[in-house]
Amino acid sequence: MASNRTLPADVYPETLSRLRPVRREQLDEAQQKLYDALIQPPSGRLNLAGIKGPGGIELRMPKLLAHRGDINRKLRVEIGLDDALVELAILAAAREIDSQFVWAMHEPVAREAGVPDATIERIRHRQALDGLPEKQAALIALARESIGERKVGAATYARAATVFGEEDLLHYSLLMASYVQHAILLSVVGQELHDHQRPGLPVL
Repeated sequence: MASNRTLPADVYPETLSRLRPVRREQLDEAQQKLYDALIQPPSGRLNLAGIKGPGGIELRMPKLLAHRGDINRKLRVEIGLDDALVELAILAAAREIDSQFVWAMHEPVAREAGVPDATIERIRHRQALDGLPEKQAALIALARESIGERKVGAATYARAATVFGEEDLLHYSLLMASYVQHAILLSVVGQELHDHQRPGLPVL
């Protein structure tokens, strides 16, 4: 996507969203700490979008700052979930809520984490899950039913509970829910893709 593209009239070039740019000196101490982190290069798999994404939105919610960032970090990197399955779950959630932004940020990270291209394409196009490794298939099915159909069937739950155990089933479910929240907030503020990104989700 070219850097000279025409943005919607209500989107600021500095934020690529409807949110006005902020100055560091206008922020309280906790906000300044997040601001400083967001303007740095990505740290591992965190803060992928910098200030032009979910972190920039959270910056505007000081009363919730610590809680939202903390749970996301714990789910993604601190409680021992499999890196590839974490990214697969995020992609599956992004596909089901049709979030181009979440997909664009996490597709390259998913590849780096070891999610096979063939699996990514099955998620992208909502293709059949036959032949996929059991954990991958169980997570994608869980996303499709919980987010896409808004109801998880008994067989899908039992399958996921068998392969992950109750606790990690809930962890992966909460992770997907977290990215559905991200997608809603991104939609509300009209967050645009970054200049180097292109939409990765076809209309199905």
